[in-house]
Amino acid sequence: MEKLFDDKDRKDKRYARHIERTYNFYDSTARPEFVAIREMLNEWFSRYPDTDKRQLKGDFRSQFESAFFELFIHELFFQQGFSLSAHPSVPNSTRNPDFLAKKGDVEIYLEAKVATDKSNEERTFENKVGAIYDELEKLISPDYWIDIVAIFFKTNRQVKLSKMRSQIQTWLNECHSKQSPIYNDYHEYSEECYSYNDSEVKISLCLFPSTIEKDHPIASYLGGTYSGGCEEALIDAIKTKGSKYGQLDKPYIVCINLPGLRYPRTDEIHNTLFGKRRSISDLYPYESVPFSTEMDGILKNPAGPAFTQISAFFITRVFESNLHIADHWLIEHPNAKNKLDSSIIALSYSNVMQEKDSTKISIGQLIQQSRE
Repeated sequence: MEKLFDDKDRKDKRYARHIERTYNFYDSTARPEFVAIREMLNEWFSRYPDTDKRQLKGDFRSQFESAFFELFIHELFFQQGFSLSAHPSVPNSTRNPDFLAKKGDVEIYLEAKVATDKSNEERTFENKVGAIYDELEKLISPDYWIDIVAIFFKTNRQVKLSKMRSQIQTWLNECHSKQSPIYNDYHEYSEECYSYNDSEVKISLCLFPSTIEKDHPIASYLGGTYSGGCEEALIDAIKTKGSKYGQLDKPYIVCINLPGLRYPRTDEIHNTLFGKRRSISDLYPYESVPFSTEMDGILKNPAGPAFTQISAFFITRVFESNLHIADHWLIEHPNAKNKLDSSIIALSYSNVMQEKDSTKISIGQLIQQSRE
C-alpha cells in the first residue's frame, strides 16, 4: 500500500533547519513529537483516494503547504461522514475541483486554496534570513543564549555565511574566556551585545546567560505573528477560485487556509466578504435600528451579489502542528445559486442573513474524536 512516508529506520534527533524542505524533515526525523505528526499524516493519507495518492505524495515533496491543506480538507470532511472522490468532472468546465464530497443524497464540490500574504520579495527575504539562522545555530555557546536583535541586508548578494559565523564565534569565545559580566552594579541583568558588519549584511546580537544544556544557542528570532491584515490574501483567493469552474450544478465550498504571519480576525473576514459594518444608530442615536454594512464587500457591491457560484467559505489558519487549537470560519453565501444544507456539516458555521452562528464543534474536537 502506498504510504506518504515510507517505513524505514530513522535516527535523526535534530530540529528542522529553517531552509529545509518540510517533507524531507518529517521523512527523516526521529524526534517523538514529529514522529507523531508523520504517523498522523500517514493515517490520513491511507484514506485518500488511491488513484490520486502518487500525485499528492509528489506535491508534498515540492509544495508541502498546499498538499497538506488538500489532505487536511479531505480528512476534515471524511470525519464528518462524507465519502470523497478527487478531481471530479463538472458540467461547464474542463477543469476539476479538488473533491466531490457525498453524504446521503447531498453532494458538494470542495476546493482547497492556500492564500499567502507574502510577496516574492518577502519570500526571498525569508530565505536569506533562514540561511543566516541555520548558520548561527551552528555556533558553540555553552554559557550564553543568543538573541537576534536585527538583520539588515545591504545588497541583493548572498551573505558569506562561513565568514559571518567564524567572526561571531570568535566574539563568543572571547566572551567565554573573559567571563563577560551579565549583571551590573545594581544586580540587574546587563546584556553583552555585538554587531557583525560586512559589505552584504549587518547583524545585531545580544547575549544573556544560560545554565542549561541546549540543542542550539538561539533564544529568539526576528518576526512574530500579527492580528489582522489578511484582506488582500483572502480577496485574491476568492477571485482565483470563485468562478474557476463556471456555473455548477451542486453546492460549492471554497476552503481557504491563511498560514502567513497575519492572523485572521472575525470582523476582518466579515468586512472582506460583506462590507464594513456600520450602525445607522450612529446617525440616529435615539432610534433602535440594527447594524448594516457598506457596499464594499467582495460579495456585496452596487452591481449586485457577486461570486454566487460559491455556496460557502471555509476559512482557517491551520498547520500540521496546531490542529487542536486552529480556529475556523464556515460562512454561507447569502445569495448562492446552490444553497448549502448546513445541517449536514458537523463544524460550527455562520449564516449572515439569519444573523445566526451555530455552536457545533471545532476542528480540534473533530480531529480528536477521530483519534479516540
